[in-house]
Formats: sequence, C-alpha cells, structure tokens
Amino acid sequence: MQRIHSKLVLGINLCLAIIPAIVLGILILKYSLNVPIQDQWAIAAVFEKVNTRTLSFSDLMAQHNESRKFFPRLIFIALAFLTKWNIRYEMLVIFLLACIVAVNIYLLNRLTINTSSIKSLTIALVSNIFIFSAVQYENWLWGIQIVVFIPIASITTSILIAYSRLNNTAKFLICMLLATISTFSYANGLLAWVIVLPVLALAKLKSWSDILKNIKLYILWIIGFIANIALYFYDYQKPLSHPNPVESIQYPYQIFQYFLAFIGTALGIGSSIQPLNNSIILGSIIITLFICLSSYVLWHFKDYQLRHQTIGWIMLGLYTVISALVTSFGRVSFGIEQALSSRYTTFSTYLIISIIHLMIIVGEDWRKKEYLLINRSLFSKIICWFLGIITVLQIHNFTYSIEKMKLWRQNYLKYKGCLLLIDFTHDNCQNLLDSYYFESNRQRARYLTEMGFLHPGLIQTNRIQDLVDTNNEREVEGIFEKLEFIGGNNLLGTGWAIFTDTGLPVDAIVLSYDNYQGESIVSAVADMTISRPSLVKEFKSRKYFRSGWQKVLSTHKFPEGNINVKAWALDTDIAKFYQIPGIHIVNKNGQNISVVSINKQEGRGKRE
Repeated sequence: MQRIHSKLVLGINLCLAIIPAIVLGILILKYSLNVPIQDQWAIAAVFEKVNTRTLSFSDLMAQHNESRKFFPRLIFIALAFLTKWNIRYEMLVIFLLACIVAVNIYLLNRLTINTSSIKSLTIALVSNIFIFSAVQYENWLWGIQIVVFIPIASITTSILIAYSRLNNTAKFLICMLLATISTFSYANGLLAWVIVLPVLALAKLKSWSDILKNIKLYILWIIGFIANIALYFYDYQKPLSHPNPVESIQYPYQIFQYFLAFIGTALGIGSSIQPLNNSIILGSIIITLFICLSSYVLWHFKDYQLRHQTIGWIMLGLYTVISALVTSFGRVSFGIEQALSSRYTTFSTYLIISIIHLMIIVGEDWRKKEYLLINRSLFSKIICWFLGIITVLQIHNFTYSIEKMKLWRQNYLKYKGCLLLIDFTHDNCQNLLDSYYFESNRQRARYLTEMGFLHPGLIQTNRIQDLVDTNNEREVEGIFEKLEFIGGNNLLGTGWAIFTDTGLPVDAIVLSYDNYQGESIVSAVADMTISRPSLVKEFKSRKYFRSGWQKVLSTHKFPEGNINVKAWALDTDIAKFYQIPGIHIVNKNGQNISVVSINKQEGRGKRE
C-alpha cells in the first residue's frame, strides 16, 4: 500500500513538473503567427538562392549582425521546404530545444543532488517554471530565435556528457562538436568553449595527475577553440548600427546598472512599478548569492564530492554572468532600459536555476560540516521558502507576459495586413514596415508568394470587392465612427471592431475610397489596439478594451467630387475583407477637402 502511495505521489509530481511546458505550448499555439518579421527577411534571401540553386557555403556562413548562423540556416532551409515556410514549425523547434534543456537540467539534478525522486521532480518543477517562462515571449513567438536556444541546449548537453561514463576521448570529441554547433549558431555560442572545458576537467577529477594524462585532449580542445575563433572572425565586420563596445568603457556606472538589470530581469520584468529599479535590486541579490555560493565551493575546492556536485552548476551560472557582461558592454549605449528586453530573459534564467541547485548542495554540505547549526527540518524550510519566493515572483510575471503576448500578436496581425497589401497602401505602412528595407522586402515578398512560402500570399488587387467574403464565414462587430478633416490633405478616421467568433480585435483595419466606377480602392491600414475604456464600461466586457483603431488618411490619391470612404476588417489568414458599418462622404475639390455627410444606414454595428 505504501509503495502504491509513493508511486502515486511520484506520478503527481511528474505531471506537475511538465505543466509549465504544457502551458507554454498552449500559449505558443494561441499567440504565434505565421508571418516573417524583422531579421527573418534575411533568411528569405537564402531560400531564393536555394530555389535558384545558387546557394554557396559562404552564404550559409555569412555574418548576420554579430552572429554566423550556419547551423540555424540549415534548419531554416529544411523546415521551409518541408512546410512551405510555415514559421510556426520554427517555434516548434524552439519549444523542443527548451524541452531538451529541461531534460538536461533534470538529469544533472539527479546526478548531483542526493535526494528522492519526488524531491528531484519538485526541483524540476521550479526549474521548468523558469525554463518555460512566458516572460521570454519574444523568443517563443519569433521563429529566428532558434539561434538563442541552440547554445544553451549544446552547453547543458555537454555538461551532462561531462558527468557521463563515456571515456574522456569520446567526451571531448562530442563536446567539441556541440561547441562548434553553438559557435556557428549565435554570437554568444562561443562561450560553450569556455563554459564546458572546466566541467570536462573537474567534474570527475580525483587526482591532479589525471590532468597530465589528458593533456593531449586539452591541447586538442584549445586548437579547436582557436580554429573556431579564426573561422568565426574571418572577414568579420562590426555591424554599422551597433555601438562600439570599447567606447562603452567611459560609462562604468551605467554598465554596472545594465549588468544587474540584465541579471534580474527574469524576476523583475513584470513589475508594474519601476521594473528597471526592481530588476537592478533583484539582480544585485542574485549575483551576490551566486558569488557567495561559488566562494564556498572554491574554499573547499579539494573536496572531491562537493566539486563534483557543483562544477556543472557553477559553469551554467557563469554562462549567464559572462553573457550579461558582454551584452552590457555591447548594448549599454542603447540605454539601461534595453536590459529589460524579453529576449535577454532566456540568458538570465539559467543563473537562477544554477543558484537553486547550488543552494541545496552547498547548504547540505555546510550542514554536514556543522558550519550551519540547524537541523535538516529547518534547512528544508529555508530552501522551500527561497524556492517559494522566486516561484511567486515568476508566476507574478505571468499576467504581464500574457498581456505582452496579446499585444505582440495584435501588432503583428496589423503588420501582416500591411505586408499582404504592400503593393497598394499609400503610406507603405511606414510605421510598421522598415522604410530602409522596404523595397528589398517587397521584392522578396513577391518572390516568396510565387514560391508558395508566404501565407496566404500577397494580395494581387487593390479592389476590395474582389476579396470580400461573400460566404460571411466571420462576423464583425463595430463601427466606423468618425472621419474629420485635420488640415492639409489629411483626414482622421476612428472607430472600433472585433471579430464576434473570437471576441478579439480584428486582424487589421483597411480604409478605402471609391473610384469613379464606385469600386472600393485600398488606401491605408489603420493603427490598431487603441484603448477604449468607454466601450468596456458601456458593454460591460473587457473584450472591447483594445478594439479601437484610428488612422490619419492622406487624400492625395482621392478622385475629385464626392467620395465614399469605408472601413474594412481584414482576416489575414485567408485574405478576406468584411465591411465595418459606417460610410463617410468626403468632397474633394482641388486642394479643398471637406467631410460633407455621414451615412450609417448601411449595416449598423450590433452594438453602438
């Protein structure tokens, strides 16, 4: 009976340990979008070369910002041609890499902490809350961020291999391969060579004479490291848009603040009051804890058991510390607030995980050596309180992260609407589509449409009637409220709209004008997610809060005379339009513009 009870408790703990991964998987499915953004357009250029059979090794090794993304490019190419570049599959790879890291952390936990399976799974639950934390939303929802997860997956796998029963030659060769993959995936991947070697050297070192026995392997490692550096920096060019790290030395105080904020952002980013200051304070606490725990280990460095248990966790923590230092020097010129970027939480997370395990190991060793005059029960309570506090802080960030994911999705739905209409919008969606790369991205988008790699593909006409959903598969609730003259050749249109089936703001709002044939012609894509608290109060529902939209509309392409101006909801998954109730009539007479009447008779909104 007791055995059955133990298995039941073990099963429950196992289920709890994987809940963070399940929750994150659901969030990725809910908020992810299949649309290329920002740096992904550079990847699209590689697909063109593959399609025309002109891809070369130098294209795969080409520098992108500070990185050489050789191995990620191979993954991107394979996924793109297997899935017609469904970017969500890149997010699936990101999720799987995080799962590999989580398994590695759990197995390392089992190898280094002498405790029961139930307690190991409890520790794994806390670790997984951080590994699968939604505060990393930018990395979860942006396919190119595979590059961020390959180094940490390589490093944690290498640390696990260092603790394995493989012979030393096999360990070094496998870890060298993983370090090379890490190096040519992301800029900080070079750290794998620095982080893994001490674990290989010390994890199972019982006698200092053993180092001499493996001297050839250490020399081979150094040669491999030098070869990687030489290849990495061959023809390397500092990105023009990035500041010079050497110039940052003149701002030591700002660098220190940036460093602490970077370290603490995984816990402090969700604070509604002074998140920067909170992150700096939490970063100070975290780095102090890490220094104290590491100092204890160094003080007892000759203790084989303690060294064996802790070296992997110390080096994992140093991965965060060194990443934070390098980033602080390289990015402080962008402002200290930049340290709070969601992308950086994937790096800062692993120092916290390192401290969790070091506290347990060092605390138990301290208690055994009678430096700590407390019994096991009190020690366990202290550990539980620490784990509880950091877990509560992380869960507190969850609500913040969900809101950020919602905004991310809504902003990039509008971006997708702009992209689909890139050949027709009068202002080229300048606030969303990078004007510097606009023309090159437009050409790539056209080519991707021909390849079937852009879903649903660029819209080929500016006549909205050709793309109206005549089957009425979706319903829109909302209204085109106002259109007013604001000077020059500009009008300001405002309104609100949601899809009734989801209760969410529509993907994008497109404003049109009628030509002489009475056809609605695409003019511009509106600014979305405008807060409308009055609607929430009136209709007693939060779903209306970000349903507002507005747009400054240029009339320079409007025909002369009285023109109907309409608003349309665009479903970016199927490229279909749905009219928003409310038509405004504008009179254009040369340079004279006026709104002469409002016609709301055509399809009033369900709520008004």
